[in-house]
Amino acid sequence: MDHPDYPIGGIHLPSKVFMALTDHVGEPCYGPKSEAALSALIRQWVASTPAAHCAWKDGEEDEEDEGGEETGKEGAPPNGAAAEASSPQPPASTAPLPSAPALLASRGYQWKDVFLPNGTELRTIYCGRSAYATVEDEQIISDSGPTTPSRLANRRGCGTRNVWQTVWLRLPGSTLWQRAADCRR
Repeated sequence: MDHPDYPIGGIHLPSKVFMALTDHVGEPCYGPKSEAALSALIRQWVASTPAAHCAWKDGEEDEEDEGGEETGKEGAPPNGAAAEASSPQPPASTAPLPSAPALLASRGYQWKDVFLPNGTELRTIYCGRSAYATVEDEQIISDSGPTTPSRLANRRGCGTRNVWQTVWLRLPGSTLWQRAADCRR
């Protein structure tokens, strides 16, 4: 049976993880190879990690007895835990919550089908003069303030330049500039 794809918007990867993934599969930005590698890793993790108990999923509701201790349907502590356990422990597979800098590094600017993580540099050249901008706090900032890739590319000149061909990107942690059009593949 063929299963549909479920695009999941809003999932952010820390920039170092994103860069490692695309470098490992040999793509300049997120594309089919990165998607396949990420999907394979998730499938492997799901297959090898016990699922967390979800009371809402199987219709159970945890109750509290008079002593304030969480119990299952039979009145015993859930999952056979000892009565002296004062608070439930997270499953061994639970990762610590990311720090604030890690959360900020995983955010950025969505430009059509290309995600630009915070810290990405943009550059365009017209008549030998360069214009630069940086993705900061989920927006593109140039020396004149917030902008868009189109405004950056057409800041000087006739206003009809192909943005994908004239804007170059340098992602966080990279030393190479790449044409924006190459990141769309």
